[in-house]
Amino acid sequence: MSFSFIHITDHHLPESEASLVRGFPPVHAFRAVMRHIAENVAGYTDFIISTGDLVETATDVAYRSLMHMLNLRGDPVGAPGPLLVSMEGLYEFPLYCLPGNHDDRTSFSQCLFPKDPPRPLMNVAFVHKGIQFVCLDWGPHTKAVAHSETLDFLMRSLQADVPCVLLMHHHLVPTKSRWLDEFIADGVDRFWDIVAGQNVLGIFCGHAHMTYDRVVENIPVFGLRSTAFQFALQDEPLACLLPPHYRLVTIQNGVLTTRILEVPL
Repeated sequence: MSFSFIHITDHHLPESEASLVRGFPPVHAFRAVMRHIAENVAGYTDFIISTGDLVETATDVAYRSLMHMLNLRGDPVGAPGPLLVSMEGLYEFPLYCLPGNHDDRTSFSQCLFPKDPPRPLMNVAFVHKGIQFVCLDWGPHTKAVAHSETLDFLMRSLQADVPCVLLMHHHLVPTKSRWLDEFIADGVDRFWDIVAGQNVLGIFCGHAHMTYDRVVENIPVFGLRSTAFQFALQDEPLACLLPPHYRLVTIQNGVLTTRILEVPL
């Protein structure tokens, strides 16, 4: 069995399409990314997954603006989706969504997944063509927290006799940027103890606004640039203008490969 999906992250969409965040137009960039996906890879991919920070400020107005832009079709579904998106050349294209630290869990659920009762942590899983996608929530704060609830959910999920892909907002491995690496959970070693030796094909993260790949415990770990502004690789915070990335992921015969696509703005 073979299929492909797309990873995007950290959109930081404001309440109005014309609004700027740190002097940057996130909606313009997000639309450009979705249009690039529609024109180049949507025809042979099964879905998109966003690993959080959908909005910059978690208000109902911001989420309603997001829903209007996505032009969602179909009946409400449970988290993490898929939502059916029709925009920029995509038509009823499946989109799975995780919350990030900028997303209020209650507003996120009530607006995007009204069938679900709000929950403080969105730990959920779904299966696609024999692969289990495990969505892990490290909490609503800038610094990740290794919640027992999240790690217990991970442990239970890995007991299924299927290959897994792990999805999360917060990053797990050092980026070599001091201020960003302070946001890694203090108890992250417990996570690695749980996944070591398990059938995990890959781990996909956001939060750091940087594209990278690492291997930890023989598991590939992938970070990704934001669809909005990026951060410079230095010890102090500095937003910089770099083209956004999205990642095309293919799983074939139990082997995961990825390719980065850059979107000119």
